[in-house]
Amino acid sequence: MNQVTWDYHGERGPEMWGHLCPEFEIADTGREQSPIDIQQDQLQKIAKEPLAFHYIKDTFTIKRIENSVHAFPTDQTQGVTYKGTFYKLFAFHAHIPSEHLLNGKEKPIEWHFVHENENQEKLVIGVWMEFGEAMNAVLQELAEDFNKVFPDFEQQRTIQLSVEDFLPKERAYYHYMGSLTTPPTLENLTWIVLKEPATITPADHATFEKIIGGTVRPVQPLHGRTVVESE
Repeated sequence: MNQVTWDYHGERGPEMWGHLCPEFEIADTGREQSPIDIQQDQLQKIAKEPLAFHYIKDTFTIKRIENSVHAFPTDQTQGVTYKGTFYKLFAFHAHIPSEHLLNGKEKPIEWHFVHENENQEKLVIGVWMEFGEAMNAVLQELAEDFNKVFPDFEQQRTIQLSVEDFLPKERAYYHYMGSLTTPPTLENLTWIVLKEPATITPADHATFEKIIGGTVRPVQPLHGRTVVESE
């Protein structure tokens, strides 16, 4: 399966993922696929369920994975606790523009922080970013690293950062059950999309866009799924 190549465009693009190999068929047949268009007038409001963040400043290894660039932490004890279950941080990456939509509209960039619990069940924290003028030194350095490692699968860089550098102050969220947004788009994945966007400068966004612009899977049908909004 690792040798099956896929893309965001052309004959191996998202519309064809489910036909590339048997392992990818769920992209066509699945009923809980991601991303989705979050419609605020169709949400179910709930009391905010326990969600705690446990991130530290750490050394992350930056390297190209398939059609994007991913960052991998050194410390495996950090992550999030959701509904009493701890999910350790596995890696993070971004998509330009955002994959999840809000009322049919995209955001400039969306970060995916991928976590996994001891039963190999995945939880992804999605973070939108809007344009702002406040400089973020971590984003600036990371954008340069993305640019340097993307041309060469053997190239790696390291950076000191905390996931907290990417998060907004307000941690209210949207939640639904979905899938990975890249092949094999496996389901039974817990999505937590933070409601409040963080910010990124236009200059940093432009640097990221040179590398990951267009890395977007179109939104998928809900098929009756409930999307909840924490209060």
